[in-house]
Amino acid sequence: MSNSISPDKLVETLIDYCKGFTEEIREKVGDDIAEIGKETVSEVRELSPVYEGDNKNTPRGAYRRNWDYIIEKSRGTINVIVHVKGKHYRLTHLLEHGHLNRDGTTRSKAIPHISIAQEHANKKAEKLLEDL
Repeated sequence: MSNSISPDKLVETLIDYCKGFTEEIREKVGDDIAEIGKETVSEVRELSPVYEGDNKNTPRGAYRRNWDYIIEKSRGTINVIVHVKGKHYRLTHLLEHGHLNRDGTTRSKAIPHISIAQEHANKKAEKLLEDL
């Protein structure tokens, strides 16, 4: 009695095995990407400036506290979006790149915080994919 398998059965078995293998990888990568998102939010919070003014409409530290992330999964892709909640989204570009002040002649100092965290997150994601 020989251990033979028909070609059709072999193809089905290989396809099932590959589907299970890719699903395991997808789950592991998804979990690791979510962890990178959490770490990136923490890093952006640490690097974000804290408002030192006396405006009653802008509480101290509100910009820093309102960073969050969203995970979007669709058609085999995983995207992590790090963003500021609420009205503070308007400040991100101004703080990151600097801007012309109200007097129209001087510029505020740029405070790069998003680009630094994004660069670190990209390196972590690249290492994650290399280690697969």
